[in-house]
Amino acid sequence: MRFFFHLHNDIETLDEEGRDLPDADAALALAIDEARLMAAESVKTGHLDLTHNVEVTDESGATCFRVSFGDVLAIADRQEKSHR
Repeated sequence: MRFFFHLHNDIETLDEEGRDLPDADAALALAIDEARLMAAESVKTGHLDLTHNVEVTDESGATCFRVSFGDVLAIADRQEKSHR
């Protein structure tokens, strides 16, 4: 099956070539990896929008699923406490 991975962040990037993968589970795993990679690139610029996402479509153009940056990241705000 051919799946297309469209990036929706500050700039929309449409995947016109797609990738041949065995099934939707493989496409989901790749979408998660891609979303994490793109989120990491965003952090390098000092900006992260958790609503940005990777939309996966099939050969007919139907959306299989969307993976948002927020779906694939765990963000913790840990403040150190001084014990004086």
